[in-house]
Amino acid sequence: MNCDASRHLLDRGLTPGSQSPERAQLGFHLAQCASCRAYSAAIEARLLDALLSMPAAPPPRAEQPVLPPPPPSPAMLATPSPRPMGLFPTKAVLASLVVLGVLVAASMVGPDLLRLLHIHQNVQAMTSPRAPQQVALVAPTAAPTQAAPTEAAPTQAAATAAPLPTATATLVPTATLVPTPAPSGPITIALLGTDQRPGETGGARSDAIIVLRIDPERRRVAMLSLPRDLYVKIPGYGYSRINSAMMYGRGDVAAGAAIAKDTLEHALGTPIDYTMTIDFQGFIDAIDAIGGVTVHVDRELHDNKFPTMDYGYAKVHFPQGDQHFDGETALIYSRIRHPDSDFARMKRQQIVLTAVLGRFREQGLHENIAQLDAVTTALRAYVHTDLPEERLLGLAWAMRDLTPAQIERYTLDQSLVTFGVGDDRWAEQPVDGAFDLVAKRLLEGDPEKMLK
Repeated sequence: MNCDASRHLLDRGLTPGSQSPERAQLGFHLAQCASCRAYSAAIEARLLDALLSMPAAPPPRAEQPVLPPPPPSPAMLATPSPRPMGLFPTKAVLASLVVLGVLVAASMVGPDLLRLLHIHQNVQAMTSPRAPQQVALVAPTAAPTQAAPTEAAPTQAAATAAPLPTATATLVPTATLVPTPAPSGPITIALLGTDQRPGETGGARSDAIIVLRIDPERRRVAMLSLPRDLYVKIPGYGYSRINSAMMYGRGDVAAGAAIAKDTLEHALGTPIDYTMTIDFQGFIDAIDAIGGVTVHVDRELHDNKFPTMDYGYAKVHFPQGDQHFDGETALIYSRIRHPDSDFARMKRQQIVLTAVLGRFREQGLHENIAQLDAVTTALRAYVHTDLPEERLLGLAWAMRDLTPAQIERYTLDQSLVTFGVGDDRWAEQPVDGAFDLVAKRLLEGDPEKMLK
C-alpha cells in the first residue's frame, strides 16, 4: 500500500484493524510512514476542532422534545461548520470520550497491529542516536615497521576468541509486510561483533569484522571479512590491531563504532555509510528467536580449550555434516579457531550469517509479525546501529527475495598478509595493494575469488 491509497482510506473514515485486508494493510503502512501518520493525526485534529467549535444547545423548552443531532459526516472532516449540538456540553466530557474511543479502538485492532507497533519501538531502540562521549586523543605513532613497531592500543592476548558479527541482527528482522520504497543507490555497512560478555562494562573489541555492501538496484549483496589481528592505522590514535579500535570509545558503543568506522574507511579507501554492533548475548538470543539455524560443517572440529563466557575453558566438538544449532552452539561454532586458524573462523562466521539470512527467508519473516516481534525484542538490548529505521526497512524489503546462494563472500586471507610486527609474531600486516584488491572485490565483485 502506498501513501495515496492509505490517505484515500483515511479520507473514507477507515481506521487500522484486523477486520479486513484493507484495514490491516492500512495499519502496517501507518506504522512505518511518518507522513501518513501525520495525515491521520490531522484528520483526527480537524474532527476534534469541529466538535469543540460546536456551541452547546440552548436549554430546551418543556413543550419541545430534545432530538439528538446527527453524527458528523465525512464532509464535516474536510470543512467543519458550526452546528448546534447538545451531546457534548463541556470540553472535559469530550476529552474523556476521546480517550475512551482510543482505548476501544485499540482493543479492536487485534494483536497483529500491536505487535507491529512494538516492532517499531524495538527498531527505534536499536537505531536511536546515542551521543558519543568525548574521548581524549592520544598522540599518533609512526607507521609500523617489522623491526620496531609502536602499538598504541590496549594490550590484547593473542588467544582471545572473537564473536560472530552482528549481521544476524538486524538486516532482516525488521522487514515490513507492506512494500517500502527501496533506498537509492548502494550502501556499505560495517558489521562489528564485540567480545563483551554478560555483565561486563567498559570498552569491548570488535573481534569479528565484516563489511557489507548492499546494492538494491543490482540485486547484489557482498560481504568482506577482515582478520581481527591486522595491524593498521587507527586515525587519531596511532597504530594497533584493527579490533582494538572500538576500545578507544571507552565503553561508549556509538563512539567506539565511529572510531572503528574511520579505521575501516582509512584502510579500505572507501566510505563506510553505517555501522552495526552486537555482542555475544544478542547473537545467542537472535538465533534462538528464529528457532536456530542449520549449517553444513565441512570438516570435523575439536577444541580442548575453548574459551567460555565465564572466562573458563571447555571441550567442544563438531562432527562433519549438517548440524542444527541453537544460539549458544552457533556462537561457539563462529568463535572456535584453535583447530585451524582465524582465517577459517572468518569463513565459518560468514557461513553462519548466510544461514541466518536463509532462515529469515525460509520462515518468511517479512510477513510473520509475531516472529519479527520476537527477534527485534531479542535484539533491542544488544544491537546498536546508526542506520536510520526507514532505510533499514527499505533495504530489508528491497532484498527480501535474495537467496543465500546469491550472497558474495570474500575475505582478506593469509595470502594477502605477512605475520609478525616487531616482537608480536601474531600481528598481521597487509601486503602492498591488499586493501585495494579486496575493496574492489567488495564494490565490484570477483566471481573467481568468491568463497564457496
